[in-house]
Amino acid sequence: MASLSEPARVLLPRPPVGAASLVLPCWLISRLLFFLPLAITAQLKGSAELADRLRQWDAAHYLAIVNEGYSGDNFAFFPLFPYATKAVAGLLHLAPLPVALVLANGAFLLALIVLQRLTRQCLGEESERAVVLLTCFNPMSIFCAIPYTESFYLLVTALTLHGLMQPTLKPVWVAVLGALSSATRPTGVVILPSLLIAFCRRRRLVDGLVVSLVALGGLAAVALFDWRLSGDPLAFLHAQQAWEVNPGFNLSGLPFWLERLSKVLLGPANTKASALIDGRYPAQLAATLGLVALAVGLQRRHPGTSFGLSVAAFLAFWLVAGMPGLNLLVVLGALLLCGWGLGRLPLEVWSFGAASLLAYLLKQHTMSLERHIFATVPLLMLYGAWFSAHPRWQRVLVGFGALLLVIYALRFAQGQWIG
Repeated sequence: MASLSEPARVLLPRPPVGAASLVLPCWLISRLLFFLPLAITAQLKGSAELADRLRQWDAAHYLAIVNEGYSGDNFAFFPLFPYATKAVAGLLHLAPLPVALVLANGAFLLALIVLQRLTRQCLGEESERAVVLLTCFNPMSIFCAIPYTESFYLLVTALTLHGLMQPTLKPVWVAVLGALSSATRPTGVVILPSLLIAFCRRRRLVDGLVVSLVALGGLAAVALFDWRLSGDPLAFLHAQQAWEVNPGFNLSGLPFWLERLSKVLLGPANTKASALIDGRYPAQLAATLGLVALAVGLQRRHPGTSFGLSVAAFLAFWLVAGMPGLNLLVVLGALLLCGWGLGRLPLEVWSFGAASLLAYLLKQHTMSLERHIFATVPLLMLYGAWFSAHPRWQRVLVGFGALLLVIYALRFAQGQWIG
């Protein structure tokens, strides 16, 4: 085994030729699509309103950790992002909010560079452009613009997987990145199968076991930290009960999933009343499914018409089923992509996507599921790879994602939930 004292000389991977001409403009435009509507709204309501909005939801917890430390439900939020924010804000004598915004958006830019490089290595040049476009112009990329941990998680997991794909594995570098992954979010620990697979494929099982133990140390450090502050080493798990989450293999979340499915198939009003009081929703959904059937029937003989009907059906489904419908499409799409990607992605990369998806589905409700799936590197890679082979649909989804970025920015400015 290579010595763990050996200096890790790996920094960020060199961006591919032309990365600046693709990644930087996409990153910048996607940020503007979110921040410009937010700024316009702030002009109407005042700068204090803008600051309040940027501190809402999970951001409030992260910023509270920066300002006041851990207490109560805040133990559910892992320390890497808030403590990095606190360190930089203290070093530069700046307010935490702007520092958190810069760190989140900067980490997203770096994550895109690594993601592009990893996609080119694993799936080829045709897929990398689609991956960058569909990642930037994804409505869930909003959570890489505000004080959330998505950007950090994308960056450290992408760097870890990139390190595993190098001809010469560097144990120190990979172990440190794995530890950072498990200290960023609870699901970061599912990087361990990828570490073991990568080292075992190179017949370095002992190295893999040691690296995995070091990587697990990130979660162990969180547990030790929680124990020191609260007397409960599992405070990060127990605090999640505030969001009605009981981690583990159980069926307590089945009612949440059935309710979401009922809202999509029968409509919110009918689900709430447990009776058919709104006949319009099922009729509209039936008409949408009819469009899908017609598009499938015309696919061979009239592909152009079939594509137009498919787009119309997709937009109709969005208008009829709303956010619950999109949520369901994201989950089903992730499951299908994960199955499709087996054998297309290197096993060490694919296994992280599969293990992450399993961890997400253990949640007892669908809240935030879209953004968790978004922050999973292999799923983003497979998403781009699939639509790189379907360029017309890729253009539709980039445009639709850009539209939703603006819509979600306006909803965000009003304090309305977006994912």
